[in-house]
Amino acid sequence: MATLISTSDSWVAFDSGITSVSRRHLEETIINHALKIELQLDWLITYQLTSGARRIAFTISSPDSDKLCQLLNDLNGHFPNFAGEYELGELVRQSSTKSTGRAVVFPLELDISTSVLAEELIKNSAIDAIVAIGEELPPGAQIQINNYLRPTFSEGKLELFVERIADGQFAPIESESPHECCGGHENEGPISL
Repeated sequence: MATLISTSDSWVAFDSGITSVSRRHLEETIINHALKIELQLDWLITYQLTSGARRIAFTISSPDSDKLCQLLNDLNGHFPNFAGEYELGELVRQSSTKSTGRAVVFPLELDISTSVLAEELIKNSAIDAIVAIGEELPPGAQIQINNYLRPTFSEGKLELFVERIADGQFAPIESESPHECCGGHENEGPISL
């Protein structure tokens, strides 16, 4: 079982093992269970591990180390633990140095239910840069978010990749349901821990 790994904040790493549960539902399970035990999450970062099909790992940060340990214990009680302490510790290092990973929960002080100015998003979140695919992001660019942001870490920065959409605004390249035909398993719900 993974143990608490402390840095300036409290972090844990969790490996879901090889599972048929989708990444989206694993993320929702972690978020919902954190709410259930009244744990405030600072960060939830996902990693696609290369060893094992559909193998997702997570790093989670919170100022409440006791409840964070409880969350980790509850998760480890439902999923096999494939990764060893060294591998999990390396994921925490990667998270704390912003070297790789995909942020699901991160510091954000902004209503993201509709559209926001790119500079407001950077000013009021942990996002360091917004990168437009195929063009420079123009000044005053509006980002249509619709409550779904998944920026990624690269070389010490948290970056959100966006693309221009039909109305001239921009939208994140990762959307909640990218295609009707392959948007995940709609009948599958988060796991109850």
